[in-house]
Formats: sequence, C-alpha cells, structure tokens
Amino acid sequence: MQIRKDWHSSTVTRHGRVAKLAVTIAFLISLYATPASSQPHSVSGVAAQDALNIRANIDQTLDVGSSEIIGTIPHDATDVVVTGISLDVDGTEWREVAYEGIVGWVNADYLVPTNILFQIPDTLHCVGTEPFWGVTIEEKNANYSSPELESPIKLNPPRFVPGIGRSDLWAYYLESTDTAYSLSLIVRYTEACSDGMSDVSYDYEAVLLGMGSTGAPAQGCCRISY
Repeated sequence: MQIRKDWHSSTVTRHGRVAKLAVTIAFLISLYATPASSQPHSVSGVAAQDALNIRANIDQTLDVGSSEIIGTIPHDATDVVVTGISLDVDGTEWREVAYEGIVGWVNADYLVPTNILFQIPDTLHCVGTEPFWGVTIEEKNANYSSPELESPIKLNPPRFVPGIGRSDLWAYYLESTDTAYSLSLIVRYTEACSDGMSDVSYDYEAVLLGMGSTGAPAQGCCRISY
C-alpha cells in the first residue's frame, strides 16, 4: 500500500493574517489566466513506497492540517512544474506546483530542479501593488491591466531582450496596438520577491517602466500562471 506523506512540521493557524492575505490573493488570482511552461522539477528525498501530497489553499489557510489533499506526486516524478510562488508556514517552505492537471501546494524540501541550467519561462504574469498593475507576457501577445482600466489593454507581441552576460536577467519591450502605451518590463530571477501585502514569495522580480504620465518605475513580482 502506498503511503502518502507531506513531510511537514507541525503548524499553527494564523487567523489574524488570513483575511488580509485572502483579499490580496483574490486580486492576484483574478489576473492569472494563461498556461505556460517552466523549468521542470523532480521529487527528491521521498521513499519509494511513499508519495508527495499536493494540498489546496495553504496560501489562504496558512495551516497544513486543514488544507485538503487534492492529489499526490510519485516519488520518482521528474516533470513537476513550479509556478514561481512559495509560502513559509512555520519554518517550512511550500511551493505552488502544477502536476498532471492539478495545481496546488507541496513541501519544497522535496523538490529539486530537473535541469541545473536556468530556463526563462515562455509565459509570465507580473503584478505590482501600490500602485496595482498587471502585465501578462505570452509568446505572441501581451496585455496590461490596472484597477483604473475598465478592461486590460492589448499589447503587441513583446520584444524580448536577454541580459548582458546573465541568464537570470531579461527585458520585454511592449507597445499597445494603438501606440498609446509604451512599456518596458525588466525581470530578474531572484527566488525572493515579495508583493509587500502577503506572505507569498515569488521567484521573479520585475520593474515596470512607462506606467502613468511620469513614467516612474514601479516594482512588482512575477510567476508562472495556470
């Protein structure tokens, strides 16, 4: 019989932070809609007779025990996709992953990159807070959104420019189809970006240029979206 484990430490629910976190997550999730590919990860350190649990809504409950198990990952899986966001729950890092159509959270202690070479994701969704903004990058199109806009602004296919001498730094140059908006998005892989409003940590840090009348830079974070 297969044993299913989280391999997690004991947890205590932080009720005081759940409401604030839920509001922030609701805004961010409303902007995530596009599938993408990313650097695959493998399960590591799980015994052959065991499996790694996938849990739901840890980002909302902040409590492992009350988060439903919605799937499992075999001990030898090599095609687990991380979305680029993580969360610390009582000293244990949990990462959001996508595996065989299931999106949920797993204990990050048991994930390692399948390929040691960093791969720039095909699609990113970046968001900023105070001011709020969102940019979705796809291979052949992009869009820009903010609470002040009635609907997202469609952008022309992004022009990708890699960083000089670095694989973890790159930029996208973006322009709206009516040329009214001209934006530059600089992205860096840091594994430590915070939106400043929640406990969620993002793998990608972003700076958006061209937003508003002054064109002042706005900071944000990015993730793979599913």
